Amino acid sequence: MVNKRKRGEPEDSDLDEPSPGKQILPVANLPEDFNGDPSDGMQYLFLVRRDARRLPHIKRVHNPYEESARPPVLPVSAPAKGILPCEKWRDTFQSHFRNLRKNLTQPTIHVRRSSLMQQLIPEKKDRDAWWKFLAGHPESEWSPASRAGSRKKSKSIHHAPVLLESLTNAGQGFDTVPSRVQTTLETHGDDTQALLNLPPQVTTEPSDSNLATPMPHDIQGQQEDIKLIPREATPNRLRGIDHRTSIHLLMYFAHWINLHLQNFDDASKAITDSHARWILSLLAKVEDTVSADEMSLLRNLARACLGILQTRRDLSAGRVEAAEAITDASCWMVFTAVAGVWGQKDLWTDAETALSSP
Repeated sequence: MVNKRKRGEPEDSDLDEPSPGKQILPVANLPEDFNGDPSDGMQYLFLVRRDARRLPHIKRVHNPYEESARPPVLPVSAPAKGILPCEKWRDTFQSHFRNLRKNLTQPTIHVRRSSLMQQLIPEKKDRDAWWKFLAGHPESEWSPASRAGSRKKSKSIHHAPVLLESLTNAGQGFDTVPSRVQTTLETHGDDTQALLNLPPQVTTEPSDSNLATPMPHDIQGQQEDIKLIPREATPNRLRGIDHRTSIHLLMYFAHWINLHLQNFDDASKAITDSHARWILSLLAKVEDTVSADEMSLLRNLARACLGILQTRRDLSAGRVEAAEAITDASCWMVFTAVAGVWGQKDLWTDAETALSSP
């Protein structure tokens, strides 16, 4: 039976803290600032209860994703001032770039992955096709299906003269060539005739459609007149690119930038701001945790952009580049993304050394 306190009984003392059970052992009554060693059990219980009262009633679990305190900013040397981007710009760009990465990686609803998505971009391992794709060449020059068909066509043209040569060595003429080979030769038309160096009488009779077909040099002249429009990194194209593909394409860009540095005056190897937008978009698709080889690739990319800045500084001041050439701001954005997001702070020391040296 539970004993209830009667109305006339005095209430408990304010010194007594609520406890799950009724106090049985006596507790010493010592001042709150007592800091000596307990001499008996009563004083020991007093110290235990006093320390328990000082503990917080609510505790917070440690957040593993909480950003730690920002490390102290190292003083920038005098030569680096005016050469490297300021700390305020770096922090602002890194914050915006991290938000971009979150927006690209977060799941979306009511979005269907089209089966034709992979056909919007070339094959991952076809570097030449990617360069043509980015430059804005027609789909027939970079599409996986078109390039596979062209390789198959070139293979059939390559085997045709071998068959004809074997027949010629046997003392047979073109009239005795099997119909399958004749069909192949007639299908390829002028290209096969030039390759085999056949006499004029072997060619087929010209038709109206053949007469209306422009010559190869006319087609080449028309293509030179058409200005190519670079393809941009749209969200629909980026959906078909994952982490591995991004790393692979960034390796291509590092290679292309190095070729550009070796042939800085060659317009066909120029790196444009459209390329810079692709690089930043691909960096946004790279995961936070990367392997040692992938990190080495990202560092090579950052150093390649630094090489563009250094090469421009070493060139004459009156040099004029194309309007679509990659800007210094784009190079610094790529460099800051690699150095900041993936914690490669030592690259700033390399940049200071490279740009401060005479």
